[in-house]
Amino acid sequence: MTTTGAKASPATTAVEIPWYDLIDDPEPPEDAMQQDDTIHDVMTILKARYENDPNTLWSNQTNVIYNSEVPGSVVAPDGYIVFGLDTDPRTIKRVRRSYRIDEWGPTPAFVLEVASESTAARDLGVKREIYAGMGAQEYWRLDRTGEYYGEPLVGERLVNGAYERYELHTDANGDIWSRSEVLGVDFYYRPEDDSFGVFLLRDSATGEWLNTLSGELAAHAETEAARQTAEARAQEAEARARETEARAREAEARNQELQSELDRLRRQR
Repeated sequence: MTTTGAKASPATTAVEIPWYDLIDDPEPPEDAMQQDDTIHDVMTILKARYENDPNTLWSNQTNVIYNSEVPGSVVAPDGYIVFGLDTDPRTIKRVRRSYRIDEWGPTPAFVLEVASESTAARDLGVKREIYAGMGAQEYWRLDRTGEYYGEPLVGERLVNGAYERYELHTDANGDIWSRSEVLGVDFYYRPEDDSFGVFLLRDSATGEWLNTLSGELAAHAETEAARQTAEARAQEAEARARETEARAREAEARNQELQSELDRLRRQR
């Protein structure tokens, strides 16, 4: 149900505040490239996981308006996922430039922020307060160097209106990971050279690693190459079978010719 704008009397029509009057849309920060790869990789994995779900909205770096009646009540997560929609997510994306909680219903269940020098303080402070206030069930923060958040990986869940951290685990190979209950996904941080790590995602139930876009494309290319190879081999086998059959027919025809010639010679005796 749409609740935007002031309530109208029976004789008037509700006036909706335009989206462009609700938001302050600054240019991306100069250090946005520090975030880009991680946002792209992680949210592409999650998109692949949920894009065919008609009740789930996936988006990254778009506005969430949490109170359509109050200008400025907007936040832009680096990524978020909304479950339990009654409206097709494609419809929402066609008719809106921002996700309005009080229009479409569910609050984002999962919100993500990725560290950069210029955004870290806001991610750790005011944004965390906004996400808790609007009821986002989980808030995850990723920092490839650990420099800006003070740690590379943090997942929090909302308990009685406040965020509590999920337990972190460290594997023997140095991987640091934590489990998202909302997504059923384990977030992994794998340190690499020069203290610059990468993030991986694993299905909590199956233990299978979830591919990035490049991984999905590579897997698809490998599958397609195997299919083409199998098809070519099948065609070669079919061609050899046809050739063998043709030779058998030729041999049979030759045998018949020889038998006919033998029968003719016998009749002439």
